[in-house]
Amino acid sequence: MMKENFPFIQTLKNQEFSKIDIDQILNYLETLDYDLSKTIYIGEILSKNERLAKYFFFRDKLRMTDYSYDEKLYLNEILDQCIDWAEFWRLLVIRKGFCCIRLSGELLNKKRYIFLSGPNILSKISPDLSHSIYED
Repeated sequence: MMKENFPFIQTLKNQEFSKIDIDQILNYLETLDYDLSKTIYIGEILSKNERLAKYFFFRDKLRMTDYSYDEKLYLNEILDQCIDWAEFWRLLVIRKGFCCIRLSGELLNKKRYIFLSGPNILSKISPDLSHSIYED
């Protein structure tokens, strides 16, 4: 199958990623042996660095909107204090094949990051469940 025929490639084109961006993304995914037919585009963000990109991107994805403005802020503060974001990211990588790729170029002195998910060489590794919520 030609690389251009994968659904996430069409999504990237629809999101107006350049050919250079798409080539950079494909090179990254191929180094980790992603199954390109099952890889999906999650989103993108501008950020000062990768750590902040992951934090703000996923914190915004976890935002709870069914509460009043004050309650929503309070719940987000609780999330920030309770979630080990490094461990959260590690589990996303291992269990769901997430990746965060820094794209070339900058906008407004911030770097561009894209998030994708799919089966790959890292997600095939059996995770150590000894520190899992399923332990009890």
